[in-house]
Amino acid sequence: MEITDRFIEFTNIVYDRERLEKLYEKVSKYAVDYSEIRKNATEGLFSSIKMEEFEGQDYLDYPEISELVALFNPIAKDIRSGNIAITVYKPGFQFHPHTDFSRKAVIMFPILPADGGRGVDYYDDAILGDDQEFIETDYARMAPGHNEEFYLGTHQYSPIHPTLMNAEKVHGVRNDDQTRVYLQFSLYDTFDVCVERVKSGEFFNEK
Repeated sequence: MEITDRFIEFTNIVYDRERLEKLYEKVSKYAVDYSEIRKNATEGLFSSIKMEEFEGQDYLDYPEISELVALFNPIAKDIRSGNIAITVYKPGFQFHPHTDFSRKAVIMFPILPADGGRGVDYYDDAILGDDQEFIETDYARMAPGHNEEFYLGTHQYSPIHPTLMNAEKVHGVRNDDQTRVYLQFSLYDTFDVCVERVKSGEFFNEK
C-alpha cells in the first residue's frame, strides 16, 4: 500500500460498497440536516444519518458496519457509534479548506456514487495564515474557501479499498453534480502513530 503524509489506501482490505449502499437506502430517511450548524464552514446541503435518534439502534447493530469496525485496532479510542458516521453531501456542496476538530485521522469508505465521486482536495498549511499554529492541535481551523495558490491536489478515494486520511492536514471538498455518501470512522490516534502501527501490522485485527 502507498503511504504519504496525508493518505493511506488500505489495499489489503476490500470492502463491499454495494452492501453499504443497500444499508444506506434503508436508513437514508434518518438523515439530519447539518447545513445550518456548519454554515460558517460549508456551502450547500450536508447531512448525517442519526439512526439512534429515530430507530433506537446503534451503528454497531448493523453487521455491514460492525464487520468493518472489527478490522481495525486503534489505541486512543475504540471505534464505536459516537465516532462512526454516514455523511451525505448534496450536489454542489462545498466544505471549505480546514483541519478537523478533535479527531486526528479518519477512515473513509465511499458508498455513493459507485466510482467514489469527487475526491478530497488538500492544501498547503499556509492557506490558514496565522492559524497555522493550530495545526496538529485539538482546535479546528478553516480558510474562507478554495484558493488555487495553496491548492496541492485532489485525492481520489477508492470505492474498493478504505482510505485513512490525516485529518490534521488542511483538506476540503468541492462536490460535483452527484450526491456523495461516505461511511466514516473517526480516529484519535495521530496519523503518524497510525502509520507506525500499519507498518508493524498492529493497526489491523487478524481475520
